[in-house]
Amino acid sequence: MTEPPVPPSNFPPAGDYPPPGNFPPPGNFPPPGNFPPPGAGYGPPPPGWGPPPPGSYPPPGSYPPPGSYPPPPPGSYPPPPPGSYPPPPPADGGYFPPPPGYGAPANGYSVGEGLSWAWHKFTKNAAPLVVATLVFWLIGLLLSWVSQTVLQAVSPETFTAFDTADGVYETATPTLTGVGLAVTILSTIVQILVKGGIASAGYGGLLDVANGQPVSIGSFFRPRNVVAVIVASLIVDILAIVGLIACILPGLAILVFTWFSTVAIVDRNLSPIDGIRTSIDIVKKNFGSVLLAFLTFVLLHIVGFALCGVGLLVTIPVAYLFLVYTYRRLSGGSVAPATA
Repeated sequence: MTEPPVPPSNFPPAGDYPPPGNFPPPGNFPPPGNFPPPGAGYGPPPPGWGPPPPGSYPPPGSYPPPGSYPPPPPGSYPPPPPGSYPPPPPADGGYFPPPPGYGAPANGYSVGEGLSWAWHKFTKNAAPLVVATLVFWLIGLLLSWVSQTVLQAVSPETFTAFDTADGVYETATPTLTGVGLAVTILSTIVQILVKGGIASAGYGGLLDVANGQPVSIGSFFRPRNVVAVIVASLIVDILAIVGLIACILPGLAILVFTWFSTVAIVDRNLSPIDGIRTSIDIVKKNFGSVLLAFLTFVLLHIVGFALCGVGLLVTIPVAYLFLVYTYRRLSGGSVAPATA
């Protein structure tokens, strides 16, 4: 019986393997570092690559110093159009020129325009102005009544009778005791404080009107910079009283030159001295206009008294609006248009 043929094998025939010991001995590999550096087999870089040739850039410090370039020839740049840059701030800390439609230069001030502006603003804000004026008036009357009542209680009056051809007349003379003097001083201090609070709050509301802001009754009862107003009012009152006692004209001059002190303090948040100084500067530069405006201000009060006193509810707000208008215009400030 014959055996089946053996299929061909994929293995190499016996004896084709290298005999043991034909492999390279250990240590025949190239030592580390003999391999070529990375990228050495990629050929040279393309043109334009690689470090710049020496001398392609100027060495440090070889640039021309600042200012060595010649100035551009005149007219090489077109001038900026008018109004493209904001105006510089005023050197004296005052106001910028008023925008179009607001106010006018001080040299164009007119008493008639001021009165017209004040009247139009009063008619547009009559309710809060009249109510505020009435409340301030009542506060002043109440303080005076309380002061007189307390003074009479601590300092009784002495009655003196005079016999004349028409009959007997009696006069009452208060006897000022130590307590009465203390009450007088205390009531004066209270009135100064209340007066300063009323002035600072009232001018604050009037300035809101001049700025074109909507106002309400509460706008006239928010004191602003009240301490400075009180101190300035006290200084002005003392100077005016001394001036009126010494001679009437110096006292009147003090009243005129310090006319804008309170409104300037409230408007610009100034100190008492700066407010008085600002008022004096405005009056010195515009004395004729200020004197005419001051007389107009006094005349409005006289007209209010002539109308049985009730007219003061109208003439007082108009007078103080006129004062604010005059201050703003003569100081270079702005006022909202009368129709705004």
